[in-house]
Amino acid sequence: MNILSKMFIAAAIIASTSMNTLAAEPISAGNIQERMARMKTMTPEERALERDAIYQEMQKLTPEQRTEARSKMREYMEQMSPEDRAKLHEKMRREWDSMSPAQRAERRRKMQEHWEKMSPEERTDMRAKMREQWKNMLPEERAARRREMRERFEKMSPDERRQFKQDMEGNMPAATTDQPATSTAK
Repeated sequence: MNILSKMFIAAAIIASTSMNTLAAEPISAGNIQERMARMKTMTPEERALERDAIYQEMQKLTPEQRTEARSKMREYMEQMSPEDRAKLHEKMRREWDSMSPAQRAERRRKMQEHWEKMSPEERTDMRAKMREQWKNMLPEERAARRREMRERFEKMSPDERRQFKQDMEGNMPAATTDQPATSTAK
């Protein structure tokens, strides 16, 4: 999986978890921490139900309120130590790996819908941020990420690989002017 799509998936999972978590209660830094701690004690099924319920509540908010909730969650994530963020990402990865293919497909569908609802400017900004993150990684980190993605792909069954490739083809962004065009002619 290319790094941009992987980071987008991670960001979307964090955002959906975070936004869903924030919707039921007023937003404050202490509240976010309490809700995150409470969700840590839940089983995966309970977390899924909680996220779905909160997602429904989040949809009832105005765009301004949703933007505020996202910014509060972003601030919370930025205040976390790198170790805590890494633990959170690892936990999310384990949760993703424990999902059934149908659950993953549903999650991907929701993320795709979210991406499509974003304005072109928001999508451009998101791509730029993801490219910047990739550029700022150390070469060793990039190599490790590539290795990890390659290993994950090699562990997939042929059907999973075929589905993955189909999903990626449908989700690839159109070429923009800041990306050089590549030629296959030799």
